[in-house]
Amino acid sequence: MKPLRVALLAIFTYLGFEFGVWLDERGLLSSPINLIYLTVVGALLGLLLAPRLEYGILRGLDLLEEGWRRLPPELPLAVTAASVLALLSAVLLTTLLSSVPGFAWYHSLGIALVLILVFSFVAVRNMHFFRPGAAASVQPRDLGGKALDSSVLIDGRIAEMAELGWLDGPLWVPRFILRELQLLADQEDPVRRGKGRRGLETLERLRGAVPLEVVDDEVGRQELTDDKLLDLCRARGMALVTNDAAMVQLARIYDVKVLSVQALSIALRTQYRPGDRVELEIIKPGREAGQGVGYLEDGTMVVVDHAVQHRGRKVKVVITQTIQTQVGRLVFARLQSEAEAGEGQSPSR
Repeated sequence: MKPLRVALLAIFTYLGFEFGVWLDERGLLSSPINLIYLTVVGALLGLLLAPRLEYGILRGLDLLEEGWRRLPPELPLAVTAASVLALLSAVLLTTLLSSVPGFAWYHSLGIALVLILVFSFVAVRNMHFFRPGAAASVQPRDLGGKALDSSVLIDGRIAEMAELGWLDGPLWVPRFILRELQLLADQEDPVRRGKGRRGLETLERLRGAVPLEVVDDEVGRQELTDDKLLDLCRARGMALVTNDAAMVQLARIYDVKVLSVQALSIALRTQYRPGDRVELEIIKPGREAGQGVGYLEDGTMVVVDHAVQHRGRKVKVVITQTIQTQVGRLVFARLQSEAEAGEGQSPSR
């Protein structure tokens, strides 16, 4: 039997015995044998409830340990140092006020609690001073390099870019971005949990490819993550690497240099021009009657006239027009057989 369960069983047995003693002192037990019965009742209740209480206690300790590990390492140090100073101050004030008529121990306790709360609040607000090596690692205003946001880490393509040598360092990850990914990874929703874990896996791959460091988020007091990230980039002279179109626009407003992985992928797509011939599979019907829609290898959508009857099959098409939109490039085409038939029917010069 586990030690905790044995201890709980002993406690219940002792409580049963003490309850019998309490009844006997008041003359409510007619026979001493009833004291034994009540002791056995306490033991039986212990056998029944001890496993459940043991599970609850161990579960609570696991949750407490998990929450403790999530805390920044400097937070316990800051609170401990503040509590020590508060208690020393309480000792000094108690000594000075002990000669005051009516001063009691509970007044001293109240002073100690107030001092602990005040000192801890001040220490937590300035806990960056408690980080190991904080005095030796004072960061310059202009760090340079590139700051990564959560969208580009969740996307994951940046790790491949770094491994292929297309992205140089140093790369910076703000601490609040790490917390955001950690919170996502702990979500019950499998989709959100998958995004968080993918972002953390991308960080691990990046650390093996380019210099990557965590930067503390002490610039500004904004509540929104996007504002904090943009303020940090502007204050530290970093470029922002993102995969969010809205963040790209905000970065331009903040006058922050921004690198968009999504924009880069669009720019690197093959440039198709009218007259080019490609082969693709018709996936679904288009908006207009008779149109079929397919996709090139790079994800570009192609709208093919009179191709809906070829849905589910690969066809050869001729590009007729390309249009650049906010979300990417849109390509229009027609079947190669129709194009060749049209060319055959055109009058010769």
